[in-house]
Amino acid sequence: MNAMAQGFLRLATRVLPGSRTGHAPDYWLLTTVLMLVMFGTVMVFSASFAIGIETEGGNSYYFLTRQLIWVVIGLAALLVTMNIDYHVWRRFALPGMFVVLILLAVVVLIPAAGVEAWGATRWIPLGPLSFQPSEIAKPVLVIYLAEWLSQKGAKIRHFSYGLVPFAIFLGLLIGLVMLQPDLGTSAVLASIGIGMFLVAGADLVQFSGLIATGGVAFLVMALGASYRRARILIFLNPDADPLNLGWQLKQARLALGSGGIFGLGLGASRQKFAWLPAAQNDAIFAVIGEELGLIGCSFVLLLFLALAWRGYRVATKAPDAFGSLVAVGIVTWIIFQAAINIGGITLTIPFTGVPLPFISYGGTSLAVSLAAIGLLLNVSRQTVDRPVLAVEDSPAGPQHSGSITRRFSQGRRAPSRASLPAQPAPRPSRRNAGRRERTDDRPPVSFPSGRGSTPRQAGSFGRAQNRRPARSTRHWK
Repeated sequence: MNAMAQGFLRLATRVLPGSRTGHAPDYWLLTTVLMLVMFGTVMVFSASFAIGIETEGGNSYYFLTRQLIWVVIGLAALLVTMNIDYHVWRRFALPGMFVVLILLAVVVLIPAAGVEAWGATRWIPLGPLSFQPSEIAKPVLVIYLAEWLSQKGAKIRHFSYGLVPFAIFLGLLIGLVMLQPDLGTSAVLASIGIGMFLVAGADLVQFSGLIATGGVAFLVMALGASYRRARILIFLNPDADPLNLGWQLKQARLALGSGGIFGLGLGASRQKFAWLPAAQNDAIFAVIGEELGLIGCSFVLLLFLALAWRGYRVATKAPDAFGSLVAVGIVTWIIFQAAINIGGITLTIPFTGVPLPFISYGGTSLAVSLAAIGLLLNVSRQTVDRPVLAVEDSPAGPQHSGSITRRFSQGRRAPSRASLPAQPAPRPSRRNAGRRERTDDRPPVSFPSGRGSTPRQAGSFGRAQNRRPARSTRHWK
């Protein structure tokens, strides 16, 4: 496994030889992501070749070809972000967020500028391809909040200085995404913001109030639209409308149940033949369960758990608060999005329709996720064994033990103690050997400088403090 990651790293250093590398990245993290991408590419072809034959003029490789194009684009983005110092992205935090807000506003306010699919306008055409501004908003939100929270430091515990502007900004961003409409991406963005705000050192009382208020507002918006309310009702009673709204969930359950423990075999799924809608997109986990069984589903879950473990480990060893918050934001984004997708297909939570990271068919999601993993790998190349603990006093009171601002000083990297060169102990000079050190409370002693000059105070010039008295004054104390 690590051999594959090391070979990929050697390719990266050849492509970008003049980049800042630091030490070796987290090979386990890189290997886990590459395994997810390869596994997802195979499953996209397995789940989509029948749909391609039916809808794309008999071209069974239609979805696979487009997916491979985005895999190449995503891996190229991973190479670039992995070899660029992550501190460079701080200067693009505010301009990037400004551009994202404009793109989201264009999609919402000018529907003709976007592309409508599945009853929502979320895509902007770009030649033969299209992209989702809401997908680009995820890494931009991570970088922006990491910069904002690391600059605020302990002041985020103030209600008017930390919680209020954070809630207003996050509410504006989520509101624009909800108007597309896109409930699943809104939930992912909320999880990113809340997770980073908590780790940065938020006041737990204020944080609890934020969670309660945000949950009520989210529920009101979810129940305010008829189609969202119908999804929640179908979740509570999946058999209420099996031929319309509950069709996809019913077919997903049939696929998961048909797979059993070992599955029907790779490519042997029956539900993907025009029975399971979006088999290569949001419902691909059901195809995995049908073809590879419980073992295949467990394999996917273990890969995401390994990604979470290695990613949060990078966050704990990051050299500064900005790097730690970036790592927390990226890992929370990937894991929470995977949990929403898998939970919706298995009827654990209401189905919202977000892609399974690195596995589902979708160009923008795959490329953006791989670029974010490259940024996380760059943080792993600059990790330290022992981050410097620097607690800053503030009138807001002590911070909780998980606070990033408790562990790092603002804007400074924390070199490990082991990486600092050992300083040799000073050797006493032969001239001062055996003499007692003069204390500050002793009166100054004047020694004659010889040849009729005026006496001078010991220690007033250069090495006079180390000069021996003359033989004729040896009886002086």
